[in-house]
Amino acid sequence: MLMKEFCQATGLSKDTVRFYVSRGLLRPHVGPQQSNRYQVFDGTHVERARLIKSAQRLGFSLREIAGLAKAYEALGLTRERKAEALRAQLDALDDRAAEIRAVRGYLAAK
Repeated sequence: MLMKEFCQATGLSKDTVRFYVSRGLLRPHVGPQQSNRYQVFDGTHVERARLIKSAQRLGFSLREIAGLAKAYEALGLTRERKAEALRAQLDALDDRAAEIRAVRGYLAAK
């Protein structure tokens, strides 16, 4: 599928897709001929884009996502490494939730 179809399938904007490609988060297929340099996406790219969006909603930064993806592609992430990354993210989310509760309490008191 071409960019327009990929954007429709993932809900991402063209700018976001281009940014992900420039950061190496997505690697679309590119035509081999100089006259056809279209980026072509497939189902694995759609799945990866959804995974990126999910990871962002969980609080992972794009840098963290890229690092995990690189490790996975290079060596494969062990089950322990995956669990470690998720535990660390859960701890960070708990810290953030505590900060939000503190700010909320402060504002409610005012």
